[in-house]
Amino acid sequence: MSQEKVSRLVNVSLKHYQNIEYGITIPTVTIALHICEVFGIDPREVDEWKDRRQPT
Repeated sequence: MSQEKVSRLVNVSLKHYQNIEYGITIPTVTIALHICEVFGIDPREVDEWKDRRQPT
């Protein structure tokens, strides 16, 4: 899927989406969830979002 198509589906500019993809910009939670939806990814399975705290 092209960056242009994803940016349209997520409702952000192409440049903003490119900046997210290249790690220049961190997406808002809402945009990140929309991106997960577009790609059919369960947000709970994104490694960067997993809870890394040790259980007490």
